[in-house]
Formats: sequence, structure tokens, C-alpha cells
Amino acid sequence: MTDLEKTIRKMIREVTNEAEKNSFLLAKPAAEYAMARTLFEQELQSSGEFTEVAFNTMLAMNVFMDGSLDENERASTSYELEFSLPKRINEQVVNRFFESLYGGSRSGFLTYYTKEELAKMHLYLIKGHNAGFALKGGNDIVSVHNNSELRGLGKFFLNAAKEKGGTMLDHFDGFLSGLYRKNGFSDVYEVYQWDEQYKPAMWSYDTVNILNPKTSIYAEALSQVRQGEAPEQLSLPNENMPIQAESGYSITINPNVKYNQYLYGRPDVILRRV
Repeated sequence: MTDLEKTIRKMIREVTNEAEKNSFLLAKPAAEYAMARTLFEQELQSSGEFTEVAFNTMLAMNVFMDGSLDENERASTSYELEFSLPKRINEQVVNRFFESLYGGSRSGFLTYYTKEELAKMHLYLIKGHNAGFALKGGNDIVSVHNNSELRGLGKFFLNAAKEKGGTMLDHFDGFLSGLYRKNGFSDVYEVYQWDEQYKPAMWSYDTVNILNPKTSIYAEALSQVRQGEAPEQLSLPNENMPIQAESGYSITINPNVKYNQYLYGRPDVILRRV
């Protein structure tokens, strides 16, 4: 285990332990804003980059759970965006983005950027509505949110983010995998495998079909290693082996264990880019 992995696991254990003490619902929209913000501001200050990546992964899952990235949806509506850029800071937009970002029931999931941190990003808001996204470092899509009455913004947000220079995002493996792939984020460049030590508090443990290419990066690889006509679980090898996951990403897994992991709602974290 690398020093980074040790740091990640230690940090997430601390977050989870604190969350359990305070009954903080990390994976539920009912999480209270003040409690979430206090906890994760502390963690961001002390633990650095991985908390931010993990947080934006859960944010993506929750923002798009309403089906706004449905494959059959056509993004026929266009919206005017107001913006603030690092070299052309618009203080009014920074303030409105901050208020928009933390003004909804889902604010408990967000990476808690300060106004000063937001001012260093490319910020985009739909004019007149509490809905938008940010690009950190010019290309990392973060803080996608919709706290407005508008619906079906998924494709618009992703298309707009790509037009503005966004090339990277992250998520839990599941229904977003096929949708993100279809929307151009087809290069899997990193995977964080599930570990019980850093599971989100109050996680829902919904089953993920690991053999369906629309819901898992492992589907094609596992179909190739299945043995015989036995039921799915019994036909998968129960030993560690290297495989080529989606987009040729090389990873070593135990297919049988990974199948059960997903069956019981423990998907891996996937980092993608166009």
C-alpha cells in the first residue's frame, strides 16, 4: 500500500467515524447543511485532494439521479450562462454561485469551496436560476448543481462544460457509467476500488449490475472470463487476475468477489476524461 493510499484510508475513516457519531447522512439528500459544511471544511483543510475527488463523485451521482442524463433525452433547450473566470473575476457571479451552490437540499454533498476558492475557478450559472457548474483548473468539472425549478439539465450541463473546456469528471460505477460514456467521457483513467474502511455513511447499497455495460466498466471483461453455462456468480473465476476494463484500463480484480461486491451495492469510483 502506498503512502497516498494510507493517507486516503486514514482520512476517510476519520470522516466516517465522525459522520456516524453525528448521524450525518452522506448519501442522502436530507443531510443538514451546517453539519455537512463544518465536517467537510475541516477535512478539506487537513486531508487535501482525495476528499475533493470523492465528494465530487457523490455529487455527480446525486445531481443526475433524476434522470436528466437519460439516453433518450434530447438537449433541445439552450440557456444563457453568466460567468466568472480566474482572469476576469466577476464578484457578483462568485457570490451568486456560492449562494446557488449551497442553497438547496443537496448542499450536504458538496465540496465546500470558499468564495476565494471559487473565484479561482471558471464558474457558470444559468442566468436567473440557481443551477450551474464549475471548472477547476480549467478542465475538471466540479460542483454541478441544480437548485432551481428547471429540469432535464444533464445534457445541457455536460455539453456546455465541454464547450467551455471541461474534459474530466468522476462518479461511482453504476447507471452513470453508460451515460457519461455516451456523452463523450469515454476514457477511464483511474479507478478507486471500494473499501469498507471508507464507505460513505448511511450508503444505500443499491445493487449494481456489473455484467451490464450500461452500468459497469467491468461488464465486457467479465463476460470474457465467464466459464461454462453456470449462473452468473458461479461462472466467474474466484481468483485475482488482470483484466482490461472499459477503454482498456488495466486493473487486477477477483471477478467473483467483484460481482458480489456490486451485487451488494459497493461499486468502485471511476475517474473519466474525454
